[in-house]
Amino acid sequence: MLSLIWNRFSYIIILFVLSFLSAGYLFLTTGSEPYYETVTVSKGDTLWTIAEKFEGEYSMSREEFIKWVGEENNLISFSIEPGMSLVLPVESSTFPTHSDLQLAMNNE
Repeated sequence: MLSLIWNRFSYIIILFVLSFLSAGYLFLTTGSEPYYETVTVSKGDTLWTIAEKFEGEYSMSREEFIKWVGEENNLISFSIEPGMSLVLPVESSTFPTHSDLQLAMNNE
C-alpha cells in the first residue's frame, strides 16, 4: 500500500518537503537582520544634513553616523552627489524591496 502511494505521488511528496524546508530556511534567515532605510540624495544634500534630518532615529553621534554611512556605502570620500542611493543606520518601517536586499547582499 505505501509503495503504491510512493510510486504514484513521490514527486509531489518530494516537492512538498523541499518547499516546506525552503520556506523555513527563508523565515529563519530573513527575520533576524534589521532592514535599514535607503534614501536618494537630493541636490544640496550633504552627509551632515542627512544626519540632521534623521536625528533621533539613530543611537550614535552625528560623526559616527557619517562614518557608518561612508563605510557601509563604500564612499571613498565623504562627498555625495544627487541621485546616489545611500543606506542609513535607521531601521526601516517597511519591508525591503528586492533592490534593497540586492544592495545589502552586495555590501557583504
